[in-house]
Amino acid sequence: MQDLSIKAVEAILAYPFLLMGLSHVIQPEMWRKFFAELHKMGPRGVIWRTFTLELWPAAAVIAFHQDWSWPGVILTLYGHLLMLKISIGLLYPPLGLKSLAMAEEHGKRGFQIAGAVLIALGLFCGWRALTI
Repeated sequence: MQDLSIKAVEAILAYPFLLMGLSHVIQPEMWRKFFAELHKMGPRGVIWRTFTLELWPAAAVIAFHQDWSWPGVILTLYGHLLMLKISIGLLYPPLGLKSLAMAEEHGKRGFQIAGAVLIALGLFCGWRALTI
């Protein structure tokens, strides 16, 4: 059963990671403006980002993707680190706001780098879902 849940999480996350990653690479200015607007919202912006973009993939990984062997551990660690980031941001909103402010500091390039990471995760998940 564990192998089936791991494969399911990888299959479910492959396309959203690819789509969001491509969007970050192709439309970084759109994402920069979106994060700037979220930052202006204050703590509500942290909540909005968390519940629309981050919580669902982190929860899926933590609940159903506990693969601690190579290479599956890549996605497992990503999910746990994302949940740590979420927890810190929700429990101490000034840090969550600082994260949103980084959109202005790093500009388009920061979103393109993040997009490349998401594309890599999407390809990894797709490869694992189709071959393992």
